[in-house]
Amino acid sequence: MTAIANAIKKVATGPHLSKDLTIEQAKLAMLEILSGEADPVQAAVFFIGLRMKTETNDENLGLLQALQQYTHQQSANVSELLTFADPFNGYNRHCPIMAFLPAVLAASGLATLSQGVKEMGPKFGVTHSQVLAFAGMDTNQSVETAVKRIENPELAWAYVDQAQSNPALYALEDLRTKMIKRPSLATLEKLIMPIKAQQKNHLLVGFVHKAYPEILAWLANQAGFDTALVIRGIEGGILPTLREISNNYRVDGDTVEACPFDPKQFDIEQTTRGVLPQSSEDVTAAETVELSLVALSGQAGPAFDSLVLGAAMNLWHVGLHLSQRQAADHVRNVIKSGRAKAYFDAGIE
Repeated sequence: MTAIANAIKKVATGPHLSKDLTIEQAKLAMLEILSGEADPVQAAVFFIGLRMKTETNDENLGLLQALQQYTHQQSANVSELLTFADPFNGYNRHCPIMAFLPAVLAASGLATLSQGVKEMGPKFGVTHSQVLAFAGMDTNQSVETAVKRIENPELAWAYVDQAQSNPALYALEDLRTKMIKRPSLATLEKLIMPIKAQQKNHLLVGFVHKAYPEILAWLANQAGFDTALVIRGIEGGILPTLREISNNYRVDGDTVEACPFDPKQFDIEQTTRGVLPQSSEDVTAAETVELSLVALSGQAGPAFDSLVLGAAMNLWHVGLHLSQRQAADHVRNVIKSGRAKAYFDAGIE
């Protein structure tokens, strides 16, 4: 009997009889799916069975290990790297300004990698890929190309699409859309590490449900990230609200601690949670690029403050600045001097 058939027999037997999988059992089932050997119906039953039962840490780790095994991982000759992924299914209420965050962080001294896909169901919101492509970037660059960008001190940021970093996982996109409900892959794909730094690897990840910070913190540690910021972000993303204190978590090795961010500590005062579309009710890549470029010119507003908060909280977290306000002031100077815009322009040429 196949690994996935054995797994289904354990996890899809009802609320009282279903059993948990070991790390190895979950990994073997996921490897079978990624190899293309598993029947799509069985793959869907497996993911839904896990979700209905509720995935254990061991099951999530087994799946993540399989995903990483199929990831085209490369080493970069940089001491530290921040890796993040906003929700792969995008945004439909707020403009995803954080597509511009890697350039701001790189200009501030922290090499940064973002990852995602062009579109993902069932939400099919506006993604970083769509925003960057509209701005003129080739979003289908290889992992090897991304490494060269990261290693270039005058660039130091990159975007890697899942189609390049993990084609086998990307091939499940249609299956995931047909499943309607989001499988555990929606969480785990944000913890994949396609590029590894020489000394410290940092993770930035968002969450919605209260149970996830502990899960994400443990998985980040198991996956090889040295530190992580787990953000209670807008639409489950990596940017906290701009108008009030947000409840986030800071991970350093085995240590997990609450990390509330008060926008006032970053000298930010806004009445809106994030950047709302202005032209219509619909979020678009075009307007996101327009608002982001205005922010990179130094013009005050929610988009500018989003970039300041998003960059400053990470610069403070990794220890490049001693205080949150000092980090925020540094980011403002980086943007207003034109340095962040120069880094962004260099990255889309």
